[in-house]
Amino acid sequence: MEQRQDKNIFYQIWQALSPLVIYYIVYCAAFLLLVTGCDAVVSLLPGAAQAYVAARAAMVTELLGGLAMVIGVLPLIPALRRELAETRNDFDRQRRAQQTTSGIVCTLVLAVSSAVGLNVLLTLTGFVQSSEAYQDVARQQYSVAFGAGAVLFGLISPVAEEIVFRGLIFNRLRRFYGAAAAVIVSGALFGFYHGNLVQGVYGGCMGMLMAYVYLRLRGFFYPCLFHAAANLAVFALAQNAALHAHVFTVWGCAALLTVAVIDVFLLEKMQRIKTKSPV
Repeated sequence: MEQRQDKNIFYQIWQALSPLVIYYIVYCAAFLLLVTGCDAVVSLLPGAAQAYVAARAAMVTELLGGLAMVIGVLPLIPALRRELAETRNDFDRQRRAQQTTSGIVCTLVLAVSSAVGLNVLLTLTGFVQSSEAYQDVARQQYSVAFGAGAVLFGLISPVAEEIVFRGLIFNRLRRFYGAAAAVIVSGALFGFYHGNLVQGVYGGCMGMLMAYVYLRLRGFFYPCLFHAAANLAVFALAQNAALHAHVFTVWGCAALLTVAVIDVFLLEKMQRIKTKSPV
C-alpha cells in the first residue's frame, strides 16, 4: 500500500512539473536553432548590414527568444485544452464568476500597482542593485524597441508562461494538493524559472498573485491579462525617465502597495458576492 502511494506521489509530481520540463527542452532547442539560423543568414549579408544587426544584437536575441517561447508551448496546447475543460467544469460547479468589467478592472489595477510597487520596493532596498545577473537581463530586455517590446512582453511572454505555470502546473497542483499549496508552489516555481535572485523574488510574488487572481475570478483569461499588464507597466516605466524618477520614491512605493492591498480586499469581496461560498 505504501509503495503504491509513493508511486502516486511521484506520478503527481511528474504530472505537475512535466509541462515546465517539456517547455524548457523545446524552448532551448528552438532558441539554439533560431540563433544558429540567424547567424548563418547574417553572415551572408553585406558588411554594413552585419554591423546594423550587430548593433542591435540584444534586441534580436530577445525577439528570437520570443519566437522560441511560442514554439516551446506548442506541444502543450492539447494538454492545456484538456486541463482548462476540466477546470472549467470544477469552477462551474462552484458558480464560476463571469468575465465582468469589475473583474477586468480589478485585475488591471492589481497587476500595475503590485508590479510597479514591488519593483520600487526592491530598488529602494538596494536588492536590485546587488545582482549583476539581473542587471544584465534588465539591460537586454530594456534595449528592445517599444513596439517590439509591447508584443514580446505584453503578449508572447505572458501567454506562453501562463500556459505553463497557471494553465497546467497550477491547475494540476490544485487538483492534487489543494488551492493554497498550488498558489505557493506554482509561484515559487515561476520565480525559480527566471534564473536570478532578484527576478526569483519578484517572479515568485507575482506568480502567487497571478494564481490568486485565477483562483478568485475563475477564468484563464485573468492571469494572462494580469501578466500582460504587469509586464507592460514595468517595461513602459523603464522607458520614461521622468515618470520613473517620480514613482521610485518611498511615497510612491507606499501608495502603489496600498492600492494593491485594497484591490485584494475588493477581489475577496467580489468573490464572496459572486459565489456565496469559499473555494
